[in-house]
Amino acid sequence: MELRRADLGKHPLWYSNQGWRARIGIIYPGAGFHHIGDFHKLAPKGVAVGAAAVPRHKDESAEAMMHLDEKVVETAKILAASQPDVIGWICTAGSFMKGKGHDERLVLEMEAATRIPCTTTSTAMMAAFRQLGIKKLSMCTPYPNPVNVIEKKFLEDNGFKVLKCEGLDLVDNNILAHLPPSVLYRLAKAVDTPDSDGVFISCTGIDALDVIEALEQDLGKPVVTSNQAAYWMCFKLAGIGEPIQGYGRLMREPRTRTAEERERRLAAV
Repeated sequence: MELRRADLGKHPLWYSNQGWRARIGIIYPGAGFHHIGDFHKLAPKGVAVGAAAVPRHKDESAEAMMHLDEKVVETAKILAASQPDVIGWICTAGSFMKGKGHDERLVLEMEAATRIPCTTTSTAMMAAFRQLGIKKLSMCTPYPNPVNVIEKKFLEDNGFKVLKCEGLDLVDNNILAHLPPSVLYRLAKAVDTPDSDGVFISCTGIDALDVIEALEQDLGKPVVTSNQAAYWMCFKLAGIGEPIQGYGRLMREPRTRTAEERERRLAAV
């Protein structure tokens, strides 16, 4: 949101110390806590978050995941009332399960409903791959195999090659959310192949952020996680360009908005 003199006094949040630089609205599946925790690890000074949860189904089965996005547009409209600069749907499966192009349709529906620049995790992860020059990747997930098959197809339909994919076959959200970083570190190392340009750790509901730096040093290639990519894109859309240290190559690179992203922001004002 661009500040205009005529609007002074209309929005009390502008006078607070929260989000004086940018405000990011996030939507995430209920019962998750890494979504907000990872934001606070990554956010530069002056960037604040407002969050809203959508109902989460009881498990991580493919059938349940097909319904994750049902309340996203409605929830985006609620978040829009607080005038965030960007709104992100922080859920990987909830933006790839319905196939190629569904993430783009979600973005268009969210932006039409809110007049605020929006993104999804799947949109962001593919933009991150392109930013880092990743065309062939290795992927690990906590998901059951039917979900992995759908994600692999989604990525390959969008022009990427998944050389190797392994999942933990978890359907219990409580177990998934409490996976120790050591499990994710070893899983990511196990899926790496010499021919992959990078490694992707999928799912916003896992504690993967802190293993990125060690993996990049040990594997000698970029590592992308769902929350890292989602917040990289949210900061980019909000015009927050400073490098962020300690969470991988993606976050260290300057984030410059494209002409299309600048136009979307201006159109939303």
